[in-house]
Amino acid sequence: MLRILAKLLTLAAVLATQQEPPTLNMDSEKPHSRHVRQNLHPHTHLPTPGLIQARGYPAEVHHVITDDGYILEMHRIPYSPRRPRPHVNPIQQNIHTKNNVIRSLLLQQRARNTSIEVLRKSVENLSRKMSIDASKKVVFIQHCVMCSSADFVMNEPDQALAFMLSDAGYDVWLGNARGNFYSRRHVILSPSQTKFWDFSWDKMGRYDMPAMLRYVKKATGVEQLNYIGHSMGTSIFFAMMNYHPHINSWIRVMTALAPVAYMHNKHAPFRFFTPFAEGIDRAFTRRGLPELGRATAESSSFASAFCSPLSIFQPLCKLFFAFVGGPNNSKYVDKEYLPVIAAHTPAGSSIHVLTHFLQLVRDRQFQAYDYGVTRNLREYGSPRPNAFKLSAITCPVGAFFADNDWVADFADVRQTLSELPKVVYMHRVQVKDFNHLDFLWGENAGHLVYRYVVDFLNLYN
Repeated sequence: MLRILAKLLTLAAVLATQQEPPTLNMDSEKPHSRHVRQNLHPHTHLPTPGLIQARGYPAEVHHVITDDGYILEMHRIPYSPRRPRPHVNPIQQNIHTKNNVIRSLLLQQRARNTSIEVLRKSVENLSRKMSIDASKKVVFIQHCVMCSSADFVMNEPDQALAFMLSDAGYDVWLGNARGNFYSRRHVILSPSQTKFWDFSWDKMGRYDMPAMLRYVKKATGVEQLNYIGHSMGTSIFFAMMNYHPHINSWIRVMTALAPVAYMHNKHAPFRFFTPFAEGIDRAFTRRGLPELGRATAESSSFASAFCSPLSIFQPLCKLFFAFVGGPNNSKYVDKEYLPVIAAHTPAGSSIHVLTHFLQLVRDRQFQAYDYGVTRNLREYGSPRPNAFKLSAITCPVGAFFADNDWVADFADVRQTLSELPKVVYMHRVQVKDFNHLDFLWGENAGHLVYRYVVDFLNLYN
């Protein structure tokens, strides 16, 4: 079975390397005639900004360059059309608010006979805090492995996390890690070069996430923002704090959806490839095929047709997603919208990323990528990769998890939460067959998870 899977992956990778990057249709009202014949949803081949605009929300595209040269694309929903922006100059609004608060402090000073020195320090602290728009609430959302920013906008506005947060008054930023469809560029390297793909998710934590968060802070002017990660999006965050502990001060609160640090209790069938992970990785890399799951025009069209409502293969499509995330036969995902999901997922990454997660299963430890003794000595100064300490995450953390999750198994999640020093909220999904991917695409995720996420963030904003 392993040999067959390896051949299929090799064939898929070969086909992918022969295709040009997809030109996605930005017109949601006039899909290509081929898509009409296949009875596909009109959003099927829209990129993330198109998916956002198709729901009536404004969309922005931003780019940032990491310290090691990768060019990352972020998508932003600056405000909700359901919450018109007030026609008030933010600076004037801040001055008005500041004056009211200072007046209140003066009244308190007279009533309590507070010293002028104490009052002066209070006003200075207030001035620093009010130098930006105090009403602005910013949230950054990071996707899972082989995913993209699209995963948080592929549903109705009352069912998709990014739209729900926008409607709740948040300035929403969606990240894209190096190597996915939106972040396949580098200042020097080309994706056709093996060196471009020489990374795993610990490099995303070391370079990608700090660069994106720094950009968002500067663009919005906030001192602190909120962070939401799903699966690998939490792994990246945890790794980042080991490399850059000062970034804890940038985070108002971190929301972990299906958090992934420890993985040795993982039930997904992929765990059976753990003993062969490095061998498969080396074989693909030697053949010049280090990229896995590349999204192209052809692969996107094939996947969406394969998963379309009229396709006889749709049960196999649903079986594939259940194979990855957990069994429930994707019954919480809209069958009509499944082609949209299949057209965007997988969004591509380095094969090292998957190998790295399998190493966590094998070594029963949350750690950096294991290159082998020789390169480990060069990278880490030790024959073993560096262990990541969850005690490095000192910002408040809220965790959301499910019993039927084959990737973030409850036993692993429990160990992760026990080592995080400031877990302030835990939410166990109250549906027994809710799985890892339902956190993204389930039609009931809005009711079972996202409304609690919004309430949790509001407590800190």
